[in-house]
Amino acid sequence: MSSSFKRSILITGDARLCNCSVNQSLSQLEAKGIEVLPLDVTSAESIATLQAEISKRSGGKLDMLLNNAGMMYEAPAIEADRENVRRMFNANVFGLFDMVTAFVPLLLASVPDSQAPPTIINTSSILSRLPFPFAAGYNASKAAVASYSDTIRVELAPLGIKVVTLFMGEVSTGLMSADNISFGHDSLYSDVEGSVQERSKHHGQTSMRAEEFARQVVHEVISKPAAGKGEFLWKGTNASLVWFLNAVGWRTVFDGTMMSGVGLDKKEIKKSIFDKGQHWEKRD
Repeated sequence: MSSSFKRSILITGDARLCNCSVNQSLSQLEAKGIEVLPLDVTSAESIATLQAEISKRSGGKLDMLLNNAGMMYEAPAIEADRENVRRMFNANVFGLFDMVTAFVPLLLASVPDSQAPPTIINTSSILSRLPFPFAAGYNASKAAVASYSDTIRVELAPLGIKVVTLFMGEVSTGLMSADNISFGHDSLYSDVEGSVQERSKHHGQTSMRAEEFARQVVHEVISKPAAGKGEFLWKGTNASLVWFLNAVGWRTVFDGTMMSGVGLDKKEIKKSIFDKGQHWEKRD
């Protein structure tokens, strides 16, 4: 936050750092007058320390909180490492819950003197609405964020606080990486591991640039500051399409695209997975 801005804005980053832009070094952020403060959203102590520091710097007030910290872990749901899934939920879900609880008092303090309602923006994902294969845990974490955000939108409205749910489409942020995908030779789905890696590579090459995504989100938030306006944002590649098909299509409308994207539509692949499944209990 900088004293040159009229509004104080806190944006969480990658579950470790509080920052205000994707793919920029901390020195670049600081050069633009953006204060960078340490934060681990999975640590109650870290959140409390940041809350106290921001309260001291801002006179006990905050105008906007953007919960953007998170991580992604991709693996077959029934083979996923339990600790990795729990770590992801701690960052994506429980860390967001704790940030809202910790900073609502500062947002409430801004209500009387603010020309626009203090605002919480929670980053969900279009994957909360898609059966995106081999990311079941991530999809579920973002669905939890969407449901939580929609509910506190109703609960916090009488307090004068606006809540926005941001459904993030495909954006080239580095969150998805082929290097992080390794099912292993014993996986039931080893035959599609390469296809899943290619999916990640394609995502990085064809998705909206992070800078453009940030520009569009900022424009929407700033141009629609009033309560009841712009409370659901769908931004990023394919976000509008997913919104539309989710609204008017049948529940399984995305299945074909999701399956073909990783080769699960191929007969030989499906047979291989089936055969491995029949012998799964015999594995060492």
